[in-house]
Amino acid sequence: MDVKEAYSYLAETTTVSNLESFMVFGGEPMLYPERAIAIFQKAHLLTIPKISMITNGIWGKNKETAEKLATKLKTAGLNTVDISIDSFHARHIPLEYPQNTALALLKAGIENINWNVAVIESIDAENEYDKKTKELLKKLEHIGVDAHIFKIMPLGRAVQNLRKFFPHTSVYGPCEGEPIIENALTNPESVCIEPSGSVNICWDLAIGNARQRPLSQIISEYDWQQNPVIKTLVEEGPTGLLNLPRASGYKLQENRYISKCHLCTEIRKTLNT
Repeated sequence: MDVKEAYSYLAETTTVSNLESFMVFGGEPMLYPERAIAIFQKAHLLTIPKISMITNGIWGKNKETAEKLATKLKTAGLNTVDISIDSFHARHIPLEYPQNTALALLKAGIENINWNVAVIESIDAENEYDKKTKELLKKLEHIGVDAHIFKIMPLGRAVQNLRKFFPHTSVYGPCEGEPIIENALTNPESVCIEPSGSVNICWDLAIGNARQRPLSQIISEYDWQQNPVIKTLVEEGPTGLLNLPRASGYKLQENRYISKCHLCTEIRKTLNT
């Protein structure tokens, strides 16, 4: 995302909301470190309390470079960093890199550093992926960083590559109140802004585009009952989307879908074409 755009989005949001936290994630934010640092500086100037980043730690390849970058990040106002550690990232990134990243951030005085850990079932599960992840965390225990563990959602590539590990759950019923969604549709507490300008409140579920309409308006004027897709999800759930005119011709093959979220994202691909 362009720095000027990020500045604009931050400034606009603070005019309509008491912004408590701001996060940059990707992709990998530190592929463009100076851009990320500039964005954190703006968030800091706006006195946002929690300024955070999710990173895979690849910028820890060189210890000296990592320490210099960590110092710049601290000075810019970054105070929370989640470093991705799991069997999936370890296929592409040597463990030494995120380890060096964590040590550099600790040395720089970043207040809150955590391992960002994706599991399929649990950290104690017997499947090959979660077992490998547990082994990686064991090797990192000496650093003294806590692990934030979350379960992978059956969406996107996870469905393609890990389908056999996901238990099938019912695709029927409204979305509101689901543990992973809670009140995100009727009273969203956060938004995710894509580089395209798309303003999302759930997985690829946009309520507007900040390049086409002021973000402050998108946020302040949001009404779930005025959005046919979101209204349907709240009241009926993803199967209700099949009754929308744009979904005509979509064939529901119930056994194909792992969960409501999986079905929802698949149907909305049809609605968006």
